Amino acid sequence: MILCFICTYTLQMAAQTWIGTWATAPQTVVKAFMPYNNNMTNRSVRQIVKVSVGGNVIRLKLSNIYSMQPVVIRSIYIAHAKDSFKIDAKSAQYFKFGNSYKATIPAGRQIVSDALKFNLKNLERVAITINYTSAPNVPTVHMGSRTTSYIMKGVTNAHSNFEKAFRENHWYNISGIDVYTMSTNMSAIAIMGNSITDGKCSTDNAQNRWPDVMSEMLQLKHKITNQGVLNLGIGNNRVTVPGGFGALAKERFDRDILMQSGVKKVIIFEGINDIGAAKSGNSETVARQIIESIQGMMRKAKARKMKVYLGTITPFKGCRLLQPFPRSSPTLCKRLDSKSGKESRWHSRLRQAASRPE
Repeated sequence: MILCFICTYTLQMAAQTWIGTWATAPQTVVKAFMPYNNNMTNRSVRQIVKVSVGGNVIRLKLSNIYSMQPVVIRSIYIAHAKDSFKIDAKSAQYFKFGNSYKATIPAGRQIVSDALKFNLKNLERVAITINYTSAPNVPTVHMGSRTTSYIMKGVTNAHSNFEKAFRENHWYNISGIDVYTMSTNMSAIAIMGNSITDGKCSTDNAQNRWPDVMSEMLQLKHKITNQGVLNLGIGNNRVTVPGGFGALAKERFDRDILMQSGVKKVIIFEGINDIGAAKSGNSETVARQIIESIQGMMRKAKARKMKVYLGTITPFKGCRLLQPFPRSSPTLCKRLDSKSGKESRWHSRLRQAASRPE
């Protein structure tokens, strides 16, 4: 009987874990795309996100990794989102950090909230409202939110009216939401990508980036409800060629992908911006560097027993930026195919993988 109790207890402890349901990749401000005053001192910022999987206990991740000054927060509350800036005030709950409503994110650091009881539903939109005491002049953000944030002076609560708030399509300091689960077959899919993944040309506030659509298809069409989908795309991001926005994919992979909660599958869908940035006659070298960098990411993921899927670089006929290198994409794809062998099934269908028990 004692042995049975120990075995049962061990299994329960192993099943208790955090799974990412929403995430975004932190980056620094590019002034040309964020020309306004980005200092959120004495501001209240309401930000809307759409999660993938639900749960009854959640935690919030905040990032200040690209800022030189600390972020001092008076309070943060979460609520079910309605249309635009409106929320279900009765659902609002305040996060705590070390059992305090106040929090400080040191410069160059990230923090995670205490566990919070909150009835988070699959595929729902929630509003996270941060009441800032003081904030850096250059904040840590995600520029391509494709979702409107609402900024008010002073301190707000769940009953405050944000109708006259200043509006910007960027996220400030928020970097992830996890759900707590006792399930043994729940996990997350983390996606490394550029603007295609980030949502370039998707509809603002419609939550129709391709990772959003994939999450909906998994749940609504294929009835796969145990997979968190985490979008870590950054617009104009590159794998290995210096420049663009955000840290290079090969450099941010550890933080943005491997450090996400409960990840067992990884999608890598990058490289086109490297080809576009290659100097004339240098596309073969860039192709090789992309492959070597992706293989390095694969090795790291596989060492953690994660499955890796590659998104083939999409056709770019007609794109003036890439026309000097018409052979780059075929060359890269050919090399990927020749080097994949039995190491990875590049073209496996993610739906089948997601439905397969771990």
